[in-house]
Formats: sequence, C-alpha cells, structure tokens
Amino acid sequence: MQQSLNKIIYLNDPPGTNNGYKSIPGDEDDVYSEENTTVYSAEKNNPITDEVLKTLINLSTDIITVLSPEGMILYESDSIKSMLGYDKDELVGENAFMYIHKDDLKRVYSDFMNGLSSPGKSIVTSFRFRKADGNYVFLESAGAKYESDKSDNLVIISRDVTSRIESEKKIKRLTAAVEQSSNTIVITDIDGNIEYVNKKFEDLTGYSKAEALGGNPNLLRSESTSKDLYKDLWTTILTGNVWQGEIKNKKKSGELYWEKIKITPVVDDNDLITNFIALKDDITLEKNITEKLEQSLKEKEIMLKEIHHRVKNNLQIVISLLNLQSTSVDDLKLKHQLTISQNRVRSMALIHQHLYRSNDLTRINMEDYLIGLSGQLLASYDELRNSVNITVNAKDIEFTIETAVPFGLLVNEIATNSLKHGFQGRSNGNIVISLYKTGEDEYELDYLDDGIGIPMNIVNGHVVSFGMHLIEMLVSQLEGSIELLPSNGTNYKINFRGSNYQARLNYS
Repeated sequence: MQQSLNKIIYLNDPPGTNNGYKSIPGDEDDVYSEENTTVYSAEKNNPITDEVLKTLINLSTDIITVLSPEGMILYESDSIKSMLGYDKDELVGENAFMYIHKDDLKRVYSDFMNGLSSPGKSIVTSFRFRKADGNYVFLESAGAKYESDKSDNLVIISRDVTSRIESEKKIKRLTAAVEQSSNTIVITDIDGNIEYVNKKFEDLTGYSKAEALGGNPNLLRSESTSKDLYKDLWTTILTGNVWQGEIKNKKKSGELYWEKIKITPVVDDNDLITNFIALKDDITLEKNITEKLEQSLKEKEIMLKEIHHRVKNNLQIVISLLNLQSTSVDDLKLKHQLTISQNRVRSMALIHQHLYRSNDLTRINMEDYLIGLSGQLLASYDELRNSVNITVNAKDIEFTIETAVPFGLLVNEIATNSLKHGFQGRSNGNIVISLYKTGEDEYELDYLDDGIGIPMNIVNGHVVSFGMHLIEMLVSQLEGSIELLPSNGTNYKINFRGSNYQARLNYS
C-alpha cells in the first residue's frame, strides 16, 4: 500500500507532462520502470490497480498529502478544496509548517521528525491548520514514511475534527462545571443505579465515588421520609415528568440533613427514558433557621395572645368599675354618661378579644367585629334591644389594631348617638353600617339610620356636642373626611385611610 502511494504521483504520464500532479525529485528511471507500472504486478489477479487506487484517493473525503523530509508539500488530493478551500495544486511547493498554528508547531514538528526516523511506523497527531479564508480548523492526521530505499517522503491522511474537538472541549467544560458545582449532582440509570456523583456528593454525604457508583440512592435514606413521598417521586419521574421536593437524608456518619431536590428524566432520540439527573441543594441550615424562627414566632404568638387577653381583662375591670360607679349614682344623666363610657371601653376590649381568639394576631375581621359591637350597644339599651335592627355590610375587610381602635370608637360613638337620640318614642328602627374598600388602603364608611335625625342646631355648630367633637377627632386620627348627607334620618359618609402597618415597619 505504501509503495503504491509512492507510484500514484507518476501514474501513466511521463515526466514533464502536465497531468495535474507534481513530480517528486528522484530516480525517474526507477519510478517508470516496467516493474513498477502496476501495483502488485506479480499478483495478476489482484483487482487493486493504480487506476483503482487513484479513483479511491479522488473519492476520499479525507485529504491525502505527500510531504518531503523538509516538510514541503508534494501532493494534495482533490478533497483539500472542500475541506480547506485550497485548489489541489495551490499548496504544492509550499512548506506545510507555515500553515500550522504557531501554538501547535513545535509539537507537530516533533511528531514529523519521529515519523521520518521510523519508516513504516504510523504517527497520529492533531493540530490547527489555516484555511484559505484565514480561519483555522482542527485536523487529525495519520502518516508514515515510505517503506522504500529511494525516498524519505511521508504520506499523510488528514480529516477535519473541529466539531469533535469543540464537542470534547464543551464536554470538558461541562464536566468541570459539574464537578465544581456547589450543588450535589447524581446521575442514575432508569432502575435507580448510580452511574455518576460529583465531588460535592462526596464532601456532603461522606461516601466516596467508589462506594456510591453502582449503588442506589437509598443508601442516603432516613426513616424521616414517608414511603408515600418516594412513591410519588418514582411515579412522577417514570412518567417523564420533573419531580421537585425536600427530603431529609442521612449521611454516612448517621447525621441527618435536608436536601431540596429536583430530578429530571433524560430521554434518547426515541423519547425513551435512559437516565435520571438529580440536582440537590443542602438546605439544612435554612431548615434549622426556619424551625427556630417558627418556634420563636409560636412563642411570640402565645405571648401576644396573652397580652391581648390581659388587656381585654384590664379593660373589663375598667368597665366593671364604671358599672359599679353607675349603680351608686342617682343622677340619671350622669348614670347614662357612665354607660356611654362603658360602651367606649367595650369597643376597645372587643378588639383585643377578637385578636386573642384569632389565628392572625395582626388583623381583625371587621364584619365580625361590627356585628359584635352592634350586639353590645343594643344590650346597653334595654328599651331598644328588640325594636331596633342593626345591619352590617363589611365583607372581606380586615384592619390592623392601629386602624381598628379609632374606627371602633367612631362607629360606637355614631351608633350611640342614634340609639340615644334617634329612636325616642319609636317602637322600631333600623341602622345600616356599610364598610367598603375604595382603593389601595382607602375605605368608605356609610352609616344610615331611619331615626329622627340630628338636630339642626347641632349640625350648624350652634350647640357644642361632646359626641360630635369626639367623632371629628376620630375621623381626623384616621386621616379621613366626614360628610353628613340629607336624609329622613342620619346619614354619614366617611372616607378614611387604613394604617399601612407593614409600610410603617419598613420605614422605621
């Protein structure tokens, strides 16, 4: 084979003719001797003739090159055009090393010299070679020196391996990234047998790669995780879906730790699952912090509930003292004022009672609160308890204690005025309390009764009323405005802002 390559450069045409091939300096008489005109001439039945070999060379997608001992290009096959962009004769007579990337030159030259010193021995090397457009491609070349006493030339076969080299580099980068990842990465086959673990796995679990490979992720399993969770995990990934969750696992040392895990199925070209990749994050520290915070929050909730309970009880003591005081007073007017004061305190105590009983210690359901407040007010007016009906509309509205206290006092004051003055001499009456949300942290209170209404001398400010003054103060505290609308009874429209407790916390 090597001898035939030595001959094909001179096939059929005598020296000096233009046959598209460059002549190799040497003993032409020897080259054109009858003995050498046909490869394997002694084997008359061998079908591999020079013409066949020439055709094979021209059909090859690899580049076939003949180099002199000095590195001069003596021959290039037709495939150089499609691979490198050069015409087949364009580089003949040039030194091949001039086209090799400078960073590869020293190594390739060393390989070249080894080939020259070892006739018949194949050498394989790879390097970057400059194309006709100036860009470089990776070539992988295999070559050998002629097994001939008359020539020191080398025959080299080269192919473009740029895509392979780039893929190998990409794989190398990905492998390095996976190995150096701060996440634990585990790859298993479809049966769950471990095929790969990265360094983080070893560092975290205490198991070496040798111990893990071929094993099963069950080696990390603790008794803290239910069988139902694992059943759901396998059902999910075996149907081609991604599973995510948190699992409490066990290290080789027996220490328990938490992992946040995402398991993704890997499919082949036929959409068949071949592997599973698990990406794990050690969340033990976060879990411990969360557990401590939850415990602390639980303790604070208990303490806050106790505070609300004690505040309510203390307010109840104030109510009891006012009630005791009213029983010792003969003046009906003073007795009634003491009752009104009791109701004011009750409106605040009711807020703390709701907070004490609620699961949310920061917000109060205003519909429940207003219904409770209405019942308390009616209970303090025996003569109206069964004749006046109070309707509350305040669906899905909650206030913080900062808004609820002045709002509760405001409604208490307005309703007290209605019950005290609006239904005198009446056998029945109606009060409607409606609370709406009108914007971001903005609300409207509509209060309507069908009583006798507020006397004009009070409306016009000719008579100073403590109740009206208190109402105006409470509206101001809520950063609101109040409007008394014309009606057959009393009709208040109050717009105000709720206290943005969270915003205030952030600001402070």
